[in-house]
Amino acid sequence: MARAHLSRRSKIARPKRRAGAATDLDGLGTVAASIATADFYPRLMQTVARRLEADLAMVMRYSRHSAPDYVAHDDLEPEHMELYRGGLYRVDPVYRLCRNDEPRGVYTLDDVTTPAERSGDYFNIFLALTGMADDLVVLFPGPAGTSIGLAYERKTPFRPAEVARLRQIFPLLEGLQAAHERLMLAKLASLERSPDKPIRIVDHRGRGVFESKSWQRALIDHPGAAARLSALDGEAPASLELAAGLVLHAEPLDAGFALAPNGRLLMLETADDGLPPLDYGQATSRFLEDRLTPRERDIVGLMLLGYPTLKVAERLGLSVNTVKNHKKRLYAKLDITTERELFLNFVSHLFGQR
Repeated sequence: MARAHLSRRSKIARPKRRAGAATDLDGLGTVAASIATADFYPRLMQTVARRLEADLAMVMRYSRHSAPDYVAHDDLEPEHMELYRGGLYRVDPVYRLCRNDEPRGVYTLDDVTTPAERSGDYFNIFLALTGMADDLVVLFPGPAGTSIGLAYERKTPFRPAEVARLRQIFPLLEGLQAAHERLMLAKLASLERSPDKPIRIVDHRGRGVFESKSWQRALIDHPGAAARLSALDGEAPASLELAAGLVLHAEPLDAGFALAPNGRLLMLETADDGLPPLDYGQATSRFLEDRLTPRERDIVGLMLLGYPTLKVAERLGLSVNTVKNHKKRLYAKLDITTERELFLNFVSHLFGQR
């Protein structure tokens, strides 16, 4: 959930608070009407955001093999999104959760962080940098082993009653999302022009009924993948690396999928840009360890958490002037002049750590 500091001011329209669980269903009719259209996720995101009176909202796609993608968002800067995808996602606990599990449901900040993380400074300060106090995410299973997350942040804590109401209507939200994904697959499969995604649909006998042009391109670009695919003899596990950097996903289609009842969806995913999650404490301790002194790294660590010079001095038991002198020296060593440049260096460090 390490995304709040990457946004500009929210533009979500918030209604006045109204009592009663029935208000949680307001707007879902419009969401249902947008199933299988490009408006579905933005409308779902905004409908839930209004009920939560969220200050920030986005829809994320998480994969076990690739970096997260933004599906929809509330007015985020492109530069900020690139910073997140460039490495900051590695310290996002939701990314870690989706890499290690197949989560579904409503998760609060407490649900996705460890006791050690919650007792430390990172999450308390990180959200507070822009006045955010709390964070929650609604996670749905997506196609080809992915997870779709509706992520919300707010300047005031989410109350237990709000979270409980959201969990009550989660089955309805999940039903809408599942219907959308199923119909989108059918829509893609019926297109005369091939979709961008490399997908193949086979019937229950394993015979191909649809194949995108990008499917063949992906096999050509990865030598050996086609031979290994043929060797599966029509059967494929849920996830399999066909070749270096190319992962095959397979999932069953239900009897209601008219194009191939009880068939299977096969999807190819390039798996070369998703790095494993990284503990924030370890990342900061390794950052510039070969270029700065231990004291300078202590100061940098607190600066990255958003501490002003006075607070850095208090935390380290130093005078303000001593901290300022340390900052001047470390800036000179790194050939930078601003904290923004330091932050960008840290993002590059996250992307390079394995």
